[in-house]
Amino acid sequence: MQIYNTASRAKEELRPVRPGKIHMYVCGVTVYDLCHIGHARSALVFDVLVRHLRRKGLEVTMVRNFTDVDDKIINRANRENRDWKEVAETYIKAFHEDMDALGVLRADIEPRATEHMQDIMNMCEELIRQDKAYATPSGDVYFRVRSFADYGKLSHRNLDDMQAGARIAPGEEKQDPMDFALWKAAKPGEPYWESPWGKGRPGWHIECSAMSRPWLPLDIHGGGMDLIFPHHENEIAQTEACCGCELAKLWMHNAFVQINSEKMSKSLGNFKTIRDILASWMPETLRYFLLSKQYRSPVDFTPEGMDDAERALVRVYECLAQAKTGLERSKWKKSPLPEDIAKEWADLGSAFDEAMDDDLNTAMALGHIFSMVRITNRVLEDKALKASEATRDLLQEFMQRMEGVSGELGLFGQDPNAFLADMRASRCRRMDIDVAKVEEVLAKRAQARKDKDFAASDALRDELKAMHVEVRDTPQGQTWDLVIS
Repeated sequence: MQIYNTASRAKEELRPVRPGKIHMYVCGVTVYDLCHIGHARSALVFDVLVRHLRRKGLEVTMVRNFTDVDDKIINRANRENRDWKEVAETYIKAFHEDMDALGVLRADIEPRATEHMQDIMNMCEELIRQDKAYATPSGDVYFRVRSFADYGKLSHRNLDDMQAGARIAPGEEKQDPMDFALWKAAKPGEPYWESPWGKGRPGWHIECSAMSRPWLPLDIHGGGMDLIFPHHENEIAQTEACCGCELAKLWMHNAFVQINSEKMSKSLGNFKTIRDILASWMPETLRYFLLSKQYRSPVDFTPEGMDDAERALVRVYECLAQAKTGLERSKWKKSPLPEDIAKEWADLGSAFDEAMDDDLNTAMALGHIFSMVRITNRVLEDKALKASEATRDLLQEFMQRMEGVSGELGLFGQDPNAFLADMRASRCRRMDIDVAKVEEVLAKRAQARKDKDFAASDALRDELKAMHVEVRDTPQGQTWDLVIS
């Protein structure tokens, strides 16, 4: 499998450090608020990566941390007159609820910063002993950035260029403007831990170094692009300086989610939590939407994009429902598929896996799924083909392939008819459509058709159309769905 390595700016072959095993660390959330859709994207990208690697037969250990002590947590606790631990627990629970709703697998290990204070202090002491960090009279500990010759190797930034605009603020005890905090002396009223330098708490970057240390060197370290600098750059410096080994072989970063082409921001009023989205759309719709672009490409969230995702899901689930019905036939004819269909179908057999092996290209993989759907629909709609034994074999293989796809993408795995019913109900709620009224008009139309009053039937169809309802007449009776323009 090829993965784009942020450090080398190129795709590289994933070669496990330990044969058959992958150790992956992904930076988790700071638990002071509900997760937004940017968090959802990062979680989904690495969820799909874990699923894909496991399907390839690798033993994956996925570690995702919680930052459960931080200025933002403390500030929220003070605003709400709550204990900071209660705030952290509230949003850890909310994170799990949101990720469970989206079908994100739990990480194998979920360390919390507060559980690793001794490990953090041990790393600080080791760095001080090596003269790569120093304690100040007030109880802060700083990493000596110029002690690490490779600083900037991940973000490709030049230290001298960065230092040109850096200043030491009044009251700071840094020896160099680029030095960063490993340990911070506690301010009045803040949570603290006793340390060799007095009462304090860790800096953000050292937390992840201490929590990832048991699995070094990591095969993959991941997170959002916003973490490349300074967080991951600082992680590399302090970890490799302390431990004398490479932190990670591959660095994998997902791009941002924008809202209507603008950066998501509370100040702009376009901040979207996962729960905001799931109030209007089904969880699988959001999952599909976020996986419909390759993870290194930005995603622009719009209601229209979510509607497109709904239509795409419906198309696949309708095909699955029809394939399931098609396989209920008891008698089949011995006739082959046309050569062009047979060849394209055979070529698609490995296309999904090849796309996923190419830097987790979920967009391309979904394209191959729709090629399979197109071919499946074609043979089901062809009267000369749908009773063929070759079609039966194709339908069985389609269902098998989609079972594998579902396991990797976390999509298309529900009962098709149940999903389509749930989707219709979701659309009705979002569009404020009275289902009882729709059913009433449909009943009148069914009676009109029974009475052969086709003028009345057509008028009732138009009434339904005005309600955004599309009616289909089938041998089994009327079916209906909503039309989203």
